[in-house]
Amino acid sequence: MRQNIFSAISISSLLLIFFMFGYDSAKWYGGFFTLLYHINMFMPFILGGLGIVSALLGIKGYRLVLVVLHLFLQLLFFCIYLKVFYGS
Repeated sequence: MRQNIFSAISISSLLLIFFMFGYDSAKWYGGFFTLLYHINMFMPFILGGLGIVSALLGIKGYRLVLVVLHLFLQLLFFCIYLKVFYGS
């Protein structure tokens, strides 16, 4: 039962990070993601770390898939943050 909860936390954080990647502040759902960015600019990394830890504690068959997806989104956000901070 506990493994199901950890997998659900990991999947929900994965979806949240995925939607943070392509949100539009002018849409109806933009206010929530703007709030997350105002709480902390590095919120995708915090949620990604939470998702990776909970994926490692989750259901055994989904661990590798969830960790790889989280790491892929972390890499995308890292590249975007490098581009924003240092420019090209």
